[in-house]
Amino acid sequence: MDKKEILAFITAHNIGYLATVDGNKARVRGMETFRADEKGLILYTSKFKEVYKQMAKNPEVEICYFAEGTQIRVRGRIELLEDPALKKEIVEKRPFLKPFYEQGYDGMAVGRLKGKASVWSMQNMADPMTIIDL
Repeated sequence: MDKKEILAFITAHNIGYLATVDGNKARVRGMETFRADEKGLILYTSKFKEVYKQMAKNPEVEICYFAEGTQIRVRGRIELLEDPALKKEIVEKRPFLKPFYEQGYDGMAVGRLKGKASVWSMQNMADPMTIIDL
């Protein structure tokens, strides 16, 4: 897979499992990817959640997507963004979020992940893992 194919895969299968570090323990949870493009992966959560606190303390994360026998992992540093226009766009495209942010977006956390993607496929188990810069 090349970069364009990886981004298309993540767009089509936008639920990944995000790993953070809490002290010296790994934590993993499902996370929706809002957007995957040349600028990176856009993720969102609430600033009141432990996942946000963990990313703020240690921005090294990894997210894993799996579908159709293919696994894509993206590892890198998440950049926390304070972009009101992006937060507004996320809420407008995810109407279920509106009740949480009726008073504004201060409690919303948005991050951009850029890093290295590794691709593994059940169809090509003998092939070496592909690493692509995102």
